[in-house]
Amino acid sequence: MSYQAVKEYLVAIVERYKKADKSGKSKMLTEAVAVTKLSRKHLIRVLKQSKEVIAKKKSSGRKKTYDPEILVHHIRFLHLQMEQISARRMKVALTDWLPFYKDPQFTTQVRVWLDQMSASTLERFLRGIRRDLQATHGLSTTPTGGSPSRFMKNKIPLNTFDQKIDRPGFMQSDTVAHCGTSVHGQYINSITLTDIFSAWTENRAIFSKKAQGVRKCFSELKQTLPFELLAVNVDNGSEFLNSAVFDFMNPGNGQKKIIFTRSRAYKKNDNCYVEQKNFTHVRELFGYERMENESLVELMNEIYRDYWNPLQNFFIPTFKLVSKTRVGARIVKKFDRPKTPCDRLLLSEHLSDEQKENLKNLKKKLNPFQLKTEMEAKLKIFFEQVRKSKTREAA
Repeated sequence: MSYQAVKEYLVAIVERYKKADKSGKSKMLTEAVAVTKLSRKHLIRVLKQSKEVIAKKKSSGRKKTYDPEILVHHIRFLHLQMEQISARRMKVALTDWLPFYKDPQFTTQVRVWLDQMSASTLERFLRGIRRDLQATHGLSTTPTGGSPSRFMKNKIPLNTFDQKIDRPGFMQSDTVAHCGTSVHGQYINSITLTDIFSAWTENRAIFSKKAQGVRKCFSELKQTLPFELLAVNVDNGSEFLNSAVFDFMNPGNGQKKIIFTRSRAYKKNDNCYVEQKNFTHVRELFGYERMENESLVELMNEIYRDYWNPLQNFFIPTFKLVSKTRVGARIVKKFDRPKTPCDRLLLSEHLSDEQKENLKNLKKKLNPFQLKTEMEAKLKIFFEQVRKSKTREAA
């Protein structure tokens, strides 16, 4: 007999039970025990109460620790500011974000709740907040035919260092084409450079994918990185496998070489770290529209350099795969506690004290909410320019 059925039965007999004499009550209790399977003493206690009290629904489980009406507003805002990351990553990120959070309704009690809330509880709040993103797919511009030349492929060895990374500086690079639905003509491309050890990521936009432009971009990114660039792995695109980029990685004249390797053809997992960042750092920011206006490159690079990359590298935690084991037909993956790329670099034994101090000083100058607000303003200007350029082309 269900709980609701038991309540309805007791509500139906409670008035008769109170009016009955001692013998009648005894008979009714015997019948109620047989029907409800409850103990006689429990039924006596229940039937002493009023019909309204018995009918009232009692909440099950422990009492709620957090007030949803107060917390949902703050969690929704923080979740959107953090680019809708997962609950486990958001829980770690709150440590860096809350000191900068200014809201008239953000009381000490709310701060205490957010600090003590577990990732599982945070996930339950996010279920009612999260909105599924309907993302389309971009086009690949990596050649599958005879380009680049066999000569360049023979000069650049296949990647062999992926499983041996214990320090920053071993990076993967790829390009994302902002070509819309057609790869014909010229358009803007984004270059992504991701560190395997720390997930530190830098992006830059270039117009077309000419070898000299890619080399210049690598040169700028090398100076921007907070650690020494030791190795770069790329796919088989001709924008990477050319003499200009090869000479940059192998400068000669006594300068230190950069290990330059390539992935196997048709094996995207060889460059999986940067392939993931192509979506989270490029597509989620600029989408899949075609961008043919070269004047947009400068604004895109300002957004990447001054807002987006600092926000991701200093304030957005990421997971890192610790182990992967096959159990029967399943692959069991274990991840470490989420950390920001900056935190992973600060924990590394291979960065000098000076490099770590520079990172700490740079982080002190940054405010995640300010970065997010100013970036949204720049993005608004950017997409307005994209719209205007398309209107002129249509006219």
